[in-house]
Amino acid sequence: FLLTKLCVIDHMYQYSLDSFLTFFEKSVHKAPARDDLHERVTSLRDSLRMCIFTWVSRGLFERHKLIFLAQLTFNLMKRGTIGNDDWNE
Repeated sequence: FLLTKLCVIDHMYQYSLDSFLTFFEKSVHKAPARDDLHERVTSLRDSLRMCIFTWVSRGLFERHKLIFLAQLTFNLMKRGTIGNDDWNE
């Protein structure tokens, strides 16, 4: 989990469970309702990812934003979420 590793960069980057739960609830309310269970889970996942990404990005020092984005990109590439095909379009 990338958020827990940010405190290695700077001790200021420590996120509480209470804060995470607040943004989790916010993302559940923002996610569009879907009838199909698979579509609903996908919608919730995407909403949570964007909400947490926005929250963390706002709190980063400018000099650490590139490091965070690089780590996020490398993790997504390792998981196969993005890859060579995405860059060649």
